[in-house]
Amino acid sequence: MTKTTNNAATRIAARSDRRRFIAGGAALAGAWMLPRAVRDANAGPGFDAEVIVIGAGLAGLNAALLLEELGVSVMVVEATSRFGGRMHTVADDIVPGYPELGANGIGGGYARMLNAARQYGVEIGPMRPRTEPREGEMLFCIQGQLISEDDWPGHALNPYRQEWARQMPPSRPPYQLYAELNPFPKSDLGAWRRPEFAEWDRSVGEVLTEAGLAEGGVELGAGLNSGYGTDHHDLSVLMMFHTISFAMHQANWPGQGGAAKGGNQRIPEAMADNLTGDVLLNSPVAAIADEGQRVQVTLEDGRRLHAARAIIAMPFSALRRIALEPEPPAAQKAAIDELGYTPCTQVHYAVKQPYWEQDGMAPSMWTDALPGRFMALKNDPASPEAVTSCLAYINGRSALKLAHMDEEAAIAEVTAELFRLRPSLKDALEPVYLWKWSNNPYAGGAYAYWKPGQITAFARTIAEPHGRIHFAGEHTARLNRGMEGAMESGERAAIEILEYL
Repeated sequence: MTKTTNNAATRIAARSDRRRFIAGGAALAGAWMLPRAVRDANAGPGFDAEVIVIGAGLAGLNAALLLEELGVSVMVVEATSRFGGRMHTVADDIVPGYPELGANGIGGGYARMLNAARQYGVEIGPMRPRTEPREGEMLFCIQGQLISEDDWPGHALNPYRQEWARQMPPSRPPYQLYAELNPFPKSDLGAWRRPEFAEWDRSVGEVLTEAGLAEGGVELGAGLNSGYGTDHHDLSVLMMFHTISFAMHQANWPGQGGAAKGGNQRIPEAMADNLTGDVLLNSPVAAIADEGQRVQVTLEDGRRLHAARAIIAMPFSALRRIALEPEPPAAQKAAIDELGYTPCTQVHYAVKQPYWEQDGMAPSMWTDALPGRFMALKNDPASPEAVTSCLAYINGRSALKLAHMDEEAAIAEVTAELFRLRPSLKDALEPVYLWKWSNNPYAGGAYAYWKPGQITAFARTIAEPHGRIHFAGEHTARLNRGMEGAMESGERAAIEILEYL
């Protein structure tokens, strides 16, 4: 019923005659390297590189490339068989249209991302909506009732009291209210970390309720299908204020940005193709130790690697599995142990017939039930009106429930509920792919989120260097969010290291 994408390393290696597979030894099976660059003398005898970067997502790759450009020898170590981390595109022969499992839209102000695409020859095409369809293409399923966008403002199940709120679809968080409450100065993307705003480091549910949004509206707009966290109780409104500020900042570049043609994963693959130092795939890390004059990185297969410094460019949810010596300061250790990661499960469907023509309703559907957001994806630039596949995009507590089920049972439960909610889907869909970010040991969730009190507790110390160990990843970004935040963090970590070398 489902397929996997474990051939990524093979496909990448085949594209470049500069690359070679390592032969011999069970410990090295499946790993491969780029040919070794000329070593900088500063690396020292017995060092594998001046810097070891752990994690080949956007943050790690950007840090590695920047360091190499400035003459630093770098080794990249990646636990999986591919590049990109949580930027992960499904192959077209598995699900048509190259749908994104992870990072989706590249904003117009994503300067680092767009520059990387240009620099490494990846073409950027139009934006590809995933969880927010184009206008007029959404149906709402509330308490088992199917409600059109036109009928929603006056519908009896609409819980909002304010007139402006009644016009707001349940598929969209109450951004207008967030914007009205946002205390940050305009265009100040660093305000969310400053102590003067600590009083707002409270739950979204508490703040929205105090602002007069009806309890049912808070749950509908911020609790169900939440883009961040598990529900409206464990997400800090400070994070949402920063999200709003960042979105308004991105609006300064209308009509720019989009998505990489062939999938966003083409960007980190192209970045990796331009590395000159060693790259180890299929090489999970077991321990990282600052030994005073060097850093030792021990792989799960027993190999030991050494460098003058290391960058940990992986989610903290993955770092929790790794022994880190010496132990970080209390606030930083709390961040590693406690930072939240958004639960996310996806079920992808092939479309056998146009169900929207059969029932005369919009093709996409937002639900308050297990399937979450059921989206008709239109990912073919040559046929922009054609539905290429469908996706049940499930966040929060529903995603956690599915995470504890085996693959067949999870697919069956989501699919049966879809058929119950909308009978026209029964003969129209075939499940073809399941992905659970929460079950991925190297991700632990789709992306980081900040729980109430966490920004005040450790946002300002989360990325501080720990001896010879540095940190990168979107969770350590200071100004930007998402992909651009990951790139920003890699840049910061590279600059930190240059100050020491």
